[in-house]
Amino acid sequence: MFTLYEHQSEAFEIAKQRIVESPDDARGRIVIPTGGGKTLLEATILDYVINNNSSTGIHLVLAPRIMLGNQLLSEFKGFLGNTAFRAMAFHSGEHTAEDGIPWKETATTNPQDIIDAYINASILNQQLVIFSTYHSCGKLDNILFDTIIADESQYCTAEGFNKSFSSLQGRVRVSCTATERHTASNNGFGLNNEELFGSLWYYIAPSKLIERGLIVPPRLHILHAEAEEEHTSIVHQVKEIADAQVGLTTETLEFSKILFAMAGTADVKVIEDSIKELREEFPDHDIFTITSKSGAMINGKTVKRADFMEILKDCENALIFHYDILSEGIDVDGITGVGIMRNMGLAKLLQTIGRAVRLYKPDPSKKQQAWISVPVINANEDDKARVLEVIRAMRMGGFDISKEDIYETKADRHEAEDDDIDDAFDTSTGMFSHTLIDDIFHEIEDDEFWYKLAERETLDEKLDMFFEEA
Repeated sequence: MFTLYEHQSEAFEIAKQRIVESPDDARGRIVIPTGGGKTLLEATILDYVINNNSSTGIHLVLAPRIMLGNQLLSEFKGFLGNTAFRAMAFHSGEHTAEDGIPWKETATTNPQDIIDAYINASILNQQLVIFSTYHSCGKLDNILFDTIIADESQYCTAEGFNKSFSSLQGRVRVSCTATERHTASNNGFGLNNEELFGSLWYYIAPSKLIERGLIVPPRLHILHAEAEEEHTSIVHQVKEIADAQVGLTTETLEFSKILFAMAGTADVKVIEDSIKELREEFPDHDIFTITSKSGAMINGKTVKRADFMEILKDCENALIFHYDILSEGIDVDGITGVGIMRNMGLAKLLQTIGRAVRLYKPDPSKKQQAWISVPVINANEDDKARVLEVIRAMRMGGFDISKEDIYETKADRHEAEDDDIDDAFDTSTGMFSHTLIDDIFHEIEDDEFWYKLAERETLDEKLDMFFEEA
């Protein structure tokens, strides 16, 4: 059995208390940032119910994608032991559907197969854990589960998935995510619908995990370019981001592993067509590309997706390109930074950042930060809005990023001043865009002031806040 970190133990104790208080209808939400060990906590809660609150002996673990479901099955068995439960997969479509990853154990949509698996588990004195997707779980609405674990539960807010999830019957329902999605109404599809998802059992901010040395802080890297230049092509942007991150990362680590969130499959195809060029510039790095259309490729050669994930896990120097496949919950070991090549919603952006903030386990002291790169073209108002949204999302997600956490390259492409300053990390930062960055943080701080003001209940409290600012 694995040892829980302090925050995992805190969450587990709260979950146990709620289950003891309401053994037949315990439902709640747990929010832990990516990299905080959410999967181990889920497995520990499941193990507790199996051994202390079992009635039907059937449990359900939900994931948004087949690839993630496969990963959860493997990890749960790794945490709890191969004989801790009998597992089966329940999903619709072919084994190659969506992510192309086959389940390691029987996959089915036939209810009779569930009955047979349950009988076999009972004969072996084991309980049955079904790993399913949100897409398929609605077909399981006639089963009373002892436990329902909803991993990446923000997906439950989609109308179709919400309907499927709400149709399920479970004595203990635990919804886990790094990024909750709420709605204005408390009885809508959002996770703030406590009648469906329960109350918030546990939350820990990324800043707390950083303080405890469990994840590293993100730093924002802005790459500047001009629209009329050749360097605005996707390939050139990628090369310049990679070049900057390799240089910054290898100051303390001996490798760099960069994940690029591309704007679409067409952009990934451009990268696939430029493998030779990228390999010439980064000869020590393997180039990984994966899309739903072209499949998985390493250095331009097609490989099975299972092999792709295994090789990616074990390699060090790598440039990785995807569009929405290596996103929520998919573990890719050793990511040192990410390139944000498109606009993203809050949840997906924080999930992408979360891929990089994990510790370098062999020697945590060597990885001091995770680099988050954003290309900026022309430094105009549109780019200002884009950078503003990235910074706002990071701060809303609990990462206390400030002006000192921003590093810029190619700063002299605009109205540069000759002066340089050293930031809090002793990294030289060009002053060219100080007005742009100052404007962004002024707007963020102004918004935060008005939000805080709105939370004050009385006029006297609001006036006191004004005087405090003055």
